[in-house]
Amino acid sequence: MRFGLCTDVRNIGEVAALGFDYLEAKLNQVALLEEAEFEAICREVEKAPIRVERCCLLLPKSMSVIGASYDEEALTAYLETAFSRMKRLGADLVVFGSGKSRAFGPELSYQEAFTQLVGVTRLIGEVAARHGVTIAIEPLNRKETNLINTLGEGAALQAAVNLPNVGLLADAYHLRSECEPLSRIGETAPLMHTHIALLEGRRYPTEASDEVAEFFASLKAASYDGTMSIEGSSDDYQGDGKKALAVLRSM
Repeated sequence: MRFGLCTDVRNIGEVAALGFDYLEAKLNQVALLEEAEFEAICREVEKAPIRVERCCLLLPKSMSVIGASYDEEALTAYLETAFSRMKRLGADLVVFGSGKSRAFGPELSYQEAFTQLVGVTRLIGEVAARHGVTIAIEPLNRKETNLINTLGEGAALQAAVNLPNVGLLADAYHLRSECEPLSRIGETAPLMHTHIALLEGRRYPTEASDEVAEFFASLKAASYDGTMSIEGSSDDYQGDGKKALAVLRSM
């Protein structure tokens, strides 16, 4: 497996020094930068010994893709910029979490919101395919969204969209938050990508524990051997990142 860290793209030098294989950048940040600032970041990335292979945070929090406020033209324009910048940085996979963007209000039923999300995700996947980008659907816990909270629901969305470049991500924190059985990883495999953080405080996994070991065991049982990014909270991302990377590699 290969391990990365979700953080500001400007931290790529520090992330490389910690020993990570790649950086996972915040796409909704990168996509909205002024052109000159983005070009400066590209020059820094080009000098770094690792690349920005993955991105998280697909959509801006202000952009809704469900309900009456959804603007397909605005979404498409945003995606064209976002995906072209992703490729410039070297990334080929972005995580579709964006819980606020995909949440729905009381005017819609779950079935209506799900149907809308299928169409939106298919559009995202089609634009992504033109740029050689893969989309990993991220189930999020109910505190972050009310649409696609489990791997089972994520797999149903993936099947409904039915595009080869749209798949599924397993996030250890969200799985634990929803009390979803880890066996669901094998039932919904293959996965495209994974995230990890501890349930308590969504902290970096700086020590070996049953919680971490069980997640790895479930991934192994599903024959997963891809990428894993730490996406969580830390008061010292460099110190905790180094400890957490050692734990992940030991697994």
